[in-house]
Amino acid sequence: MNNRRISIIFCGGCNPRINRGQIAAEVQNVLLGSGYQVCYNSLDVDFVIYISGCTAGCALKYNHSKLPAAVIAASSIDAVSIDEAKIVTEVTKKVRGYFE
Repeated sequence: MNNRRISIIFCGGCNPRINRGQIAAEVQNVLLGSGYQVCYNSLDVDFVIYISGCTAGCALKYNHSKLPAAVIAASSIDAVSIDEAKIVTEVTKKVRGYFE
């Protein structure tokens, strides 16, 4: 098991276009299975995944830090449009890629 800590931070959920909870749970399961530590709503970590339900990106807007991050906003990751079914795979690739 490695000591790399990942935090998942949500927006307020006022206008969700994606299932934020399901995506977070799937991301958490993949990362835990790869030996990462996963928590929620903390900036005392090595990497942050911001999950916003719509394109406004409030998870990042109201919680921004200088930590390395991936930003999910509706069906996009880091402002690149993506099929919702591929979000979990792509965001976990970004996390792993950062640490390699």
